[in-house]
Amino acid sequence: MASQDDLCTAFQSGDRDGDNTLSVREAVTAVQTLSGRTLDAEQLQRACNDCGVDTGREMDFDEFVRVVRKLEGEGAL
Repeated sequence: MASQDDLCTAFQSGDRDGDNTLSVREAVTAVQTLSGRTLDAEQLQRACNDCGVDTGREMDFDEFVRVVRKLEGEGAL
């Protein structure tokens, strides 16, 4: 399970435009940075849907953590 510091670092690395939110594309990059595993947008989209995260807008840090924890729980990370 990723530490809070690792999650923060991954989130910041994915936030390329510096707006403190992640698009699905940025979140895929952040998750890959965190886990070292290849993850596609479809897998992330499913996890977002399962967590109630609206991917029609950008996700904040707390939503990112929920999605990562979901993926960890599924063994995807």
